Amino acid sequence: MPPPGSRYIEDPQALITGQAVRLLRNGAETFPAWLEAIDRARERISIEMYIFSDDAIGQKFSEALARAAQRGVQVRLLYDFVGCRGTPAGFFQRMRGFGIHVVAYHKYRFWRPRLWSLIRRNHRKTLVCDGRVAFTGGLNIANDWVCLADGGGDWHDAVIQIEGPAVATVEGVFLRTWNRRAPKRLRLDPARLPPPAPAGDVALAVISNSELRDRFVIRRAALHAIRGCRERLYLANPYFVPDRGILSALRQAARRGADVRLLLPMSSDSLILDLAARAVFEPLLAASVRIFRSRSVIHTKVLAVDGIFVSIGSYNFDHRSLAYNLEMVVNVIDNAYAATVVAMLDGDMAASEELTGERFARRSWLGRLLERLAYSLRQWL
Repeated sequence: MPPPGSRYIEDPQALITGQAVRLLRNGAETFPAWLEAIDRARERISIEMYIFSDDAIGQKFSEALARAAQRGVQVRLLYDFVGCRGTPAGFFQRMRGFGIHVVAYHKYRFWRPRLWSLIRRNHRKTLVCDGRVAFTGGLNIANDWVCLADGGGDWHDAVIQIEGPAVATVEGVFLRTWNRRAPKRLRLDPARLPPPAPAGDVALAVISNSELRDRFVIRRAALHAIRGCRERLYLANPYFVPDRGILSALRQAARRGADVRLLLPMSSDSLILDLAARAVFEPLLAASVRIFRSRSVIHTKVLAVDGIFVSIGSYNFDHRSLAYNLEMVVNVIDNAYAATVVAMLDGDMAASEELTGERFARRSWLGRLLERLAYSLRQWL
C-alpha cells in the first residue's frame, strides 16, 4: 500500500521509505551541521556547490575539507565555473594542494567558445558524507548566508538533512555528474555503493534532472503537487517567474478554495527578474492568491501542500532552472516535517508585508511596461 500523501507524488514508485529528515534553517543552522558532518567523515565526502566563495565562511569550509583530506578522506568537490566566477582560481588550487579532488563544471575557455556550455550550469548544492548523511537545498557557501551578527547578509534559506537509504540516491546524482567531468582515476561507480540502512519512517523522492534527459522532471513533479492541493499551499522562491502552466495551476488551486500563499523577497539580487515576477502578481491577486514580500532576501526554495507534502531543493520557478540548470529537489511525505516547514514559512510571512490588489494597482504605467517587457524576456533570463 502506498504511503498516505503519495497522491502528491507524480511517480509514487520513486518514493524511498525508511528516512530520517531534519529541516535546517538559514546559515545559522546549516553551516554548523555541514561542518560537523565534514569533520566526522572518515571515508569520503561528495560536495557540489554553485557558489563557493573565498570569504570567511568559504575559508572555514576549505580548511575543514583540507583537514578531512589530510586524514585520508577522499574529498570530491564539484563547483560551478560561472557560479564561482568571483572566486579566485588560487582558492581552489590551494585545496588541490591539500589533496582535495576539485573539478570545475563547464569551465569556459575563450579560445574554444561554446555558448551552450556557458548557459548550462550546475545549480545544485549538495553534501554527502560517508554515504551516511546527505544535505541539499538552496544555500551556497558564501557570506550572504551568514547571519547579520557575524557580518553576513542574513539571506533566508532552507536545507534538508537526510539519513537512510535515500542518501545513496543523492550521492548517485552527484557521482553521475562527477564521473562525466573527473579524470578516470577519481571516478566512483554509484552502483558499487550499498545504500545505508533505514533510519526512520519518512518516505521521500529525490527528483533531479540530467544534462541530456528529464529536463522538465522537477517542473512536472511540482505541477502535479499543485494540482493536487485541496486546502493549503505555501510557495517560497527568490526568482518567481512561472510559466503559464504553473501560473494557471496556482490560480485554479486558489479558486478551488485553497489557501494559496507566496513568500518572495521585496528585492532579490536581480532587478530584471524582480520586474518579471511582478508581471504575474495581478492575475494571482485577482484569483485570491496571497503574496507576502520580505525585506530580507528570501532565497528559500520550498513548496508545501496540505500539511503533508514538502518539496525543498535548489529549483527556482524560472526558465533557467526549468531548461538549463542541473537542479535537485527532495519531495517529502510526512506530517511532522511539513508542520516544521510551514511554521518556518509562517514566521517569515509574519515578518513580511502582504501585497494587496488595491495597492498594487496604483503602480505607475512605466512600471507596468517594464514588468511586461521583463516577463516577455523570461526565456532568456
